[in-house]
Amino acid sequence: MANSSDQTFLQDFCDKQFSAVIEARVKDIISHYNESPDTYVFVEGPRWSTLGFEKISTGWNGYVDSPIKVKDIRFVEGPHGRVSGDMAWIGHIIEMTVTVNGEEKEIRFRGTFIIGKNENDEWKIEHEHFSQPAPDPYGTGDWLPKGEQNG
Repeated sequence: MANSSDQTFLQDFCDKQFSAVIEARVKDIISHYNESPDTYVFVEGPRWSTLGFEKISTGWNGYVDSPIKVKDIRFVEGPHGRVSGDMAWIGHIIEMTVTVNGEEKEIRFRGTFIIGKNENDEWKIEHEHFSQPAPDPYGTGDWLPKGEQNG
């Protein structure tokens, strides 16, 4: 568990990124990523992944110009995480209110940011993963007995 100053830092990092997404400030969104060809994102959409800062930038420009408009992002769980030297991780479950072609939807995602300090001592996203659980990938149901699941 993060100490209180780390927890405040992790919360602030998420809040800044999510407010930029809600306000469609694409330059601010992109500024949170490490400008490296190794920066790696698992997107919540139909693509599996995006590798490299340039492609991530192209993806965010396409997202803010798409019919998807983010109205709100709320934490359902977390953010939880840990800061260790020049690296940190942040995990959370969020609920997003979006409009898609004018129709409002509520969508829940689990998300993770792995962040690291760059050469200017700024925290940047190295890896990001947003997804939803698969309904039953093994066809066996949950392997934990009822009442022992977290979510």
